[in-house]
Amino acid sequence: MSALLSLIGVTKRYARGVREVTVLSDVSLDLEAGDFACVLAGRGEGKTTLLEIAAGYRRPEEGRVMFAGRDISTASDRVRSRLHRSEIACVLNRSVPVVHGETVLKHVSLPLMAGGSGVRESQHVAAAMIERVGAREYIDARVSDLADSERARVALAQACVRGPRLLIADEMTDTLDLIERSSVLALLQGFAREGVGILITAADAHGAVGCSRLLSLSGTGLVEAPVARSEAERPPEDPGQLLPFTRDRRGGGGE
Repeated sequence: MSALLSLIGVTKRYARGVREVTVLSDVSLDLEAGDFACVLAGRGEGKTTLLEIAAGYRRPEEGRVMFAGRDISTASDRVRSRLHRSEIACVLNRSVPVVHGETVLKHVSLPLMAGGSGVRESQHVAAAMIERVGAREYIDARVSDLADSERARVALAQACVRGPRLLIADEMTDTLDLIERSSVLALLQGFAREGVGILITAADAHGAVGCSRLLSLSGTGLVEAPVARSEAERPPEDPGQLLPFTRDRRGGGGE
């Protein structure tokens, strides 16, 4: 059985002035359904580029990216857009922009309405996901008014509201304090236990507590590292009462 996500010999280069800089070189990775993997790297070392390629937003110069047995590195924009609407969820700097004055409920409802669901149904499903991630108390607040920790929860709710198979998030917990970081990581653990493949990045190991796999990106290569768990920072096994996580398959599949 093939992995949910596979990067095979991925290389990415950028032109910087007259020089060509290699950001990723021959990077390979297999991520199974239910894996919760974190890539550790400093700023400018290629971790955001890695996630953008894994998500299908960028194409590598060399290598392949396989999602559920399909090569998305060569897929058409139409096919990749369809996957982003249904099976691959991302919390990146490319995520849906926040419209000034937009409420949390409307923001989280957007992917459902874009997929063809009615306003009432979309808001009902969105409200359940907002409650699941612990953001119920500010469901009617404007997203632009939220603190970093609150926006992290809302971003997670919007990414997961359509029940993706793969969740990719860039530095999602790096600006959070210990308590909020542990809480968000516990939520991610909950999604992973339900079979979602999760790939995140962090600047240091504090943002990887609770992950099932730890990967280090350095010198353009990706190396698997031992998972070190700190009891003081380990997220609780039970992140609270969770609502059933169901996948919406509309808009997916097919070439």
